[in-house]
Amino acid sequence: MNRSTRYLGFVSIGVALMLASGARMLSQGNQGGRGGQGGEARAKLPEAPPTGFFGSYRVIADKMDPSKLPIIGAWRINFDKSDPSMKAQGRFKETGTAIYTAVNGGIKNEVFLFYPPKDDSYKTVFTDDGREFWFKLDGKNIYENPQGPNGLGQTVGMWLVDRNTIFRERATKGVIDERVLYRVSPDGKTLAWTTFNSGGDSGHVVWDRIQLSR
Repeated sequence: MNRSTRYLGFVSIGVALMLASGARMLSQGNQGGRGGQGGEARAKLPEAPPTGFFGSYRVIADKMDPSKLPIIGAWRINFDKSDPSMKAQGRFKETGTAIYTAVNGGIKNEVFLFYPPKDDSYKTVFTDDGREFWFKLDGKNIYENPQGPNGLGQTVGMWLVDRNTIFRERATKGVIDERVLYRVSPDGKTLAWTTFNSGGDSGHVVWDRIQLSR
């Protein structure tokens, strides 16, 4: 074997080792991008700077325990800030109230056209005066009776977008028929429900935080 042949042999071996090393590094990088080491590295990095009306998007802990979310508490409807149709419909009264309570790793939602309710029959019997349902913030459209036990076969899925924003998707017998965005203001004093669809205007209902003794 002459000198040139030996030299080419050494070069070939060196290139092969470099390619093998690069392939291993690329494979490790792809694994990290799928939630392995990359996910751990992301958790160690600081969160992006806050942007006005958005809350923190690091919400894994809040999905498991929503008790510290700003939506938790009692809210009174504000007709002056809501779409005028809300008052014109005459369903909600001036004491219309929504209550969110952290229960068993999820949220119990109670909505009343007037408060206090006449009795607690709304918990088990359909009535337009009030309703109660429970859900987790896991996006699974499996939580029953979001409008109360009305016999329509309705379920709801809820997503925690950020600490101040929840997305709701309701289905009737498996068909999505309502989408709502719940947003709490940065100061925690105002809650807005925005319903939206592809063909018409969006709805807009605004609530003020209140202290409620029950």
